[in-house]
Amino acid sequence: MPRVNIEYCAPCRLAGEATETRRVLADWLGQRHDLNVSCSPSSEELFCVSVDGDRVWCTDPDDRIDPFEAVAAVRSQLA
Repeated sequence: MPRVNIEYCAPCRLAGEATETRRVLADWLGQRHDLNVSCSPSSEELFCVSVDGDRVWCTDPDDRIDPFEAVAAVRSQLA
């Protein structure tokens, strides 16, 4: 079962953005019951999405976080 993980900067208070990204990913991935999407806080200043441990999308946590860019990266990795 492929695993999708959202790693986010906890000190930057990005839990809301991580939850929103998880929701958007889950909506898109809802048709794929073989995937597991989770969120993990980090003390590092980052916001990254990984598929099976490989980072497929990262953005600067100070920039606007676009969940649809994360979906595109996950789709590309799983294709």
